[in-house]
Amino acid sequence: MRSFLFLSLLATACSVGEVGGADTGGANGCVDRIVPPGGQHTHLAGGGTNAGMNCIVAGCHLANNPGTGAPGYQFAGTVYVNGTTNPSTGLTVQIKSGAMTLIAVTDAAGNFSFPAGSLPGNFMATAAITACPTVMPMTTQLIGGGGAGANSCNLCHAAAGGTTTPIVF
Repeated sequence: MRSFLFLSLLATACSVGEVGGADTGGANGCVDRIVPPGGQHTHLAGGGTNAGMNCIVAGCHLANNPGTGAPGYQFAGTVYVNGTTNPSTGLTVQIKSGAMTLIAVTDAAGNFSFPAGSLPGNFMATAAITACPTVMPMTTQLIGGGGAGANSCNLCHAAAGGTTTPIVF
């Protein structure tokens, strides 16, 4: 009877096919692609998604000076399908700083965002994009305290005028 009760509790606690939790994912830290992705973020001004644009600026999503009805973002960007200008949707974007892991998912336009104040003060963090079985880490660290808009991923990862290439997956 004890063996049956133990096996029943064990079977109840586990599910077949489960691969890690939200923080750890599979063996390599990957997280499955979200299908279908969330609806695209559409702006009141202009009605578009503004994919690929630096959105952490005054009058848009800058925390201390957002646009009308717009939330402030600490991190935001756009991910494209490698070799194209098509959005890469349903990917999990992870930012890790110490024991804290922040998670966002790319929407139907490939955009992702993290609310302002997600990582307070000065910090060092790593970033990665994942859809099992692949995890693509950012090659440099994010460093907090760089001033307004310093954490806008599209500021550096721009198709034209950025310091590096667009984010692709």
